[in-house]
Amino acid sequence: MMRNNPVFLFILLWLLTACGTASPPSVTSIPPTPLPPTSLPPTSTSIPPSPVPTLAQKPTDSPSPLPATPVPVPTATLAVATGLPAPVYLINYLNPNEQIVRLEPDGATLTQISFESQPVRDLSVAQRTGTLVYLVGDEQQQTLVALDGSGRRELLSGQLGFPRISPDGQTVALRITGQPDAPDGIWALPVRGGRPSLVLADGPNASSGDEVWIYTPVAYAPNDSRLLLWAYDAAGPAIPGGQAVVIAAGQIRLRTWTCCEWPVWSTDGTAITVTGGGPGPDMRYGLVVIDLVSGAEQPVLEQSEDSVPLVTGARQLADGQIYALHQQASYDDFSWEFPFTPQLARVAMDGRVIPVHPQSFPLSDALWREDGSGALLTVWDAVLENPIAGTLTWVPSMGGAALRTEVVGSQAHWADTDQPLYAGDCSLLPQIGWQPPASRVFSAGAADLQARLNALGLQAGAPDGYFGDQTRTALEAFQASRNLPTSPTLDCATWQALLGRR
Repeated sequence: MMRNNPVFLFILLWLLTACGTASPPSVTSIPPTPLPPTSLPPTSTSIPPSPVPTLAQKPTDSPSPLPATPVPVPTATLAVATGLPAPVYLINYLNPNEQIVRLEPDGATLTQISFESQPVRDLSVAQRTGTLVYLVGDEQQQTLVALDGSGRRELLSGQLGFPRISPDGQTVALRITGQPDAPDGIWALPVRGGRPSLVLADGPNASSGDEVWIYTPVAYAPNDSRLLLWAYDAAGPAIPGGQAVVIAAGQIRLRTWTCCEWPVWSTDGTAITVTGGGPGPDMRYGLVVIDLVSGAEQPVLEQSEDSVPLVTGARQLADGQIYALHQQASYDDFSWEFPFTPQLARVAMDGRVIPVHPQSFPLSDALWREDGSGALLTVWDAVLENPIAGTLTWVPSMGGAALRTEVVGSQAHWADTDQPLYAGDCSLLPQIGWQPPASRVFSAGAADLQARLNALGLQAGAPDGYFGDQTRTALEAFQASRNLPTSPTLDCATWQALLGRR
């Protein structure tokens, strides 16, 4: 899920700046390899920046936004939603160690998915294969982990950030910094394992002058290998705009001005939406759609001399309509401290705004269902004192009161992928099994197994990563309970049973 809120943006910029200037430990998992040229390809096909209206300079030639159409469903008649349309993966902040869980459609049942000894810091889910990739570690050193029916596999360690897996589960793009012999920037890594390859290095492009661009992967296209990036100028103002960059086959296919929030793919991959959103340091308020075939930018909602459209969490869905969190503010009343309490709305390309639910919400992330049936909001609460976590709330479109769960988390992803989590290639399963005391060594995979068995009440011992007799006894007890052949080794059938296969 895209996290396009002003509070998170400040954290993002700080983290990216820190990643570009600190001197962290080197990445130990990348053998030295010849690197491709690090300069950006020529930008003859890029779109020059558009003039940016700001609050200090009222635009005088923009039409006033069309009035919103009221919701035809009276609030008093709305029945509370009985559940979610599908299960959801997220990072659970009520877990003291911040692990990945799956929230079931009843909106209450949680199944723990990751059993790491350190907090999970970022999460991405392959749309078609269900493979999870995530980061664990501290601020100085992170490990990239893949998890599915092929096992729990550590792919890379170092100064890493923002992993984004392709829909087919084959490739993960991420930000890597702090390597002594390689540039900071975006790299791609096979999920099956192997060497990462440079996608795009930080730095100036061919015509940027003194600009120093820092890149962050946003998402792969829904239906192919194009990669969407967000970029900001590290040498620019403290409150920057940004650029949306699309890369295909190693070349930049689009580079255009965007705002302070991340761009988002349409569900068919033909366009991206750009919003300027909640109150805070956005330099351009409203909603813009960028057509990826022609490269044309179409303003849909624009600031006028009378009002400011505040838009966040926008995505163009399967019906071609844009769904977003929207609130119209009077120009005279608006400031960065404006109390942003938007409604879920459908926005037509001609600028008509039709609310799809009568209730307003605090600043939230929105995970839309592709059919437009509603959105799962991560609703921030000042009491939580956490700028990226919130209470998950399902808000159906056109009927039904919102369902507020008791789950607090971040980075929600729909879990109804084309394959269940336990599916995978057994040839990739790491070797994890009993070792005699004299040759016993630490294994993160053994620690993960111990934690999983303990969660089932099988007393595998402390999850210390040393596979001894107690862990072996617990493993064989689990195998017997599932009518599996007993073995002192974690085989593929046992692993997949641990992930939920019956």
